[in-house]
Amino acid sequence: MSKQGLIQKEKWTLKDKFSKSYLKGLDFSDLEKQLLFTRGIQDVKEAEEFLSPKYESLHDPFLLKGVKEAVERIKKAVQDKEKAVIYGDYDVDGITATAILYETLGQLGIETDYYIPKRNVEGYGLNKDALDEIAKKGAKLVITVDCGVTAVDEVEYAKKLGLDIIVTDHHATQIKHQKNNEEILPDTIVVNPKQKACNYPYKELSGSGIAFKMAQALYKEFPEKLTGGQEKWLLDLVALGTICDVVPLTGENRILAHFGLKVIQKTKRIGIKLLAEVSRTQLSEIDSYKIGFQLGPRLNAAGRLETAEKSIQILLTKDENEARMLALELNKLNMDRQDLTQRILKEAILEVEKKSEKAKIYLLKGENWPSGVVGIVASKLAERYFKPVIVCEDKGDECQGSARSPKCFNIIEALEKSSEFLVRYGGHSRAAGITVKKEHFVLLENKLLELSDSQIQEEDLVSEYKIDSESHLSSVSADTYDFLKKLEPFGMGNPMPVFISTGIKVDSFKKVGKEFEHLKLVFSDTKAKVNGIYFSFTGDGLDFTKNVDVLYQVTENEWGGRKSYEMRCIGLRESA
Repeated sequence: MSKQGLIQKEKWTLKDKFSKSYLKGLDFSDLEKQLLFTRGIQDVKEAEEFLSPKYESLHDPFLLKGVKEAVERIKKAVQDKEKAVIYGDYDVDGITATAILYETLGQLGIETDYYIPKRNVEGYGLNKDALDEIAKKGAKLVITVDCGVTAVDEVEYAKKLGLDIIVTDHHATQIKHQKNNEEILPDTIVVNPKQKACNYPYKELSGSGIAFKMAQALYKEFPEKLTGGQEKWLLDLVALGTICDVVPLTGENRILAHFGLKVIQKTKRIGIKLLAEVSRTQLSEIDSYKIGFQLGPRLNAAGRLETAEKSIQILLTKDENEARMLALELNKLNMDRQDLTQRILKEAILEVEKKSEKAKIYLLKGENWPSGVVGIVASKLAERYFKPVIVCEDKGDECQGSARSPKCFNIIEALEKSSEFLVRYGGHSRAAGITVKKEHFVLLENKLLELSDSQIQEEDLVSEYKIDSESHLSSVSADTYDFLKKLEPFGMGNPMPVFISTGIKVDSFKKVGKEFEHLKLVFSDTKAKVNGIYFSFTGDGLDFTKNVDVLYQVTENEWGGRKSYEMRCIGLRESA
């Protein structure tokens, strides 16, 4: 299978336009009203809340099922001078959640440690060897963050060791029977808005978001130890975790990320400042894109290739020399990760080309594909082919990997239906982690091929771009960009606006990048001439002597102290 395996069709859909009565009386341009309308904003009140989030609009943390009991158990740890361990995860959401509760419990006077499992040795979540080690060191209380909701057996094992467990997690709960939707939870205190018995108003918090809600509750419960309002300084960590974990940036997540970006601009954490320095990120200009593509990958790099120890240290350290050393090490690890990802991606594409073009899901494995980077590869392949993809490291007896899926296929439901072939699994509708016995790999593949074939229609395998507004190139301007900043933070549930300009000229173009994989262009219409960049361009068959239609996002570029506004192209075709 050659390029026929790539996305065959693209669907460009222009979103509905606002009515004449929409937001009447507010001083917005037609373009600004259109962008608010496509965010789902219905009226003036919603527009004001969206553009000016209020910290006071956050829900009471005690509305989360389990928080009251968790606070009481932590109160006992304070009174009895018990040792506590925060048990985290190795991604950005996991390490930021760990840091949030590590610092908060420490301020309560609890002797606190943390434990982050080694991805390539222990895998995700609670494990019995780690619990043995924690118990031997004298801990009495373990609080999980960003993991634990499916760790039924491990929680029972912990109890036998004399450990009390508080599970805080945001992942989907385990379902025992599909027909009656019976839920299986660890027999302990569980704080997770996705558990069926939880009536919390917002269900989409990240692991760091839930850790922050726990911190909020503790600040309320211990006013003599924790000064009210100071918990806001934890929001830099919450923004990092929430944005990097790609949870919907709506509702409470939008408020947390909005204020978290403000805290990052004036963060007290020397590690974040120096990480920004090595990644050439101006914290005064921080936004969700810079977190997702500059700071986040560097924080993730250690957990992908080694252990997450350096990543959590850089968030916690107050020593500038240590922070500088860690920032440089994380930057180097990220460059190594990039090279490794490119090598595995090329090999994985060759494996895909051996499979049937009719397959609606791809399962791949390789012996030299470290499990720390297969999730990135799976994401790139899912985007390339617009199909569900699972990429695993072949570790001998077992294969461990990551799954990514477009909206048309709920990958976690499919894994639940295939659980007889899995050692463990967990995740969301569009992303998951799995461990499978090597002898069951083909059986799992066959089951998932069967499920995907029955659930995915050919018309689903289309890359769809939803366009916010049709615009002239003159809209690529400072005014447009300044309004876009008010719509930040962007992410799932609040995507960066997409514009289309039709029938425009390509004045010039050239390939750039290490492997000439990107395309730099200059566009013009009757009103303006604008620079554009198309990352990972694959449309070599286009005739640039003809007029084109372009899908793009408006970005700012600063060089030599001067700012300009450019097009980040995401779609390109010859005009009809």
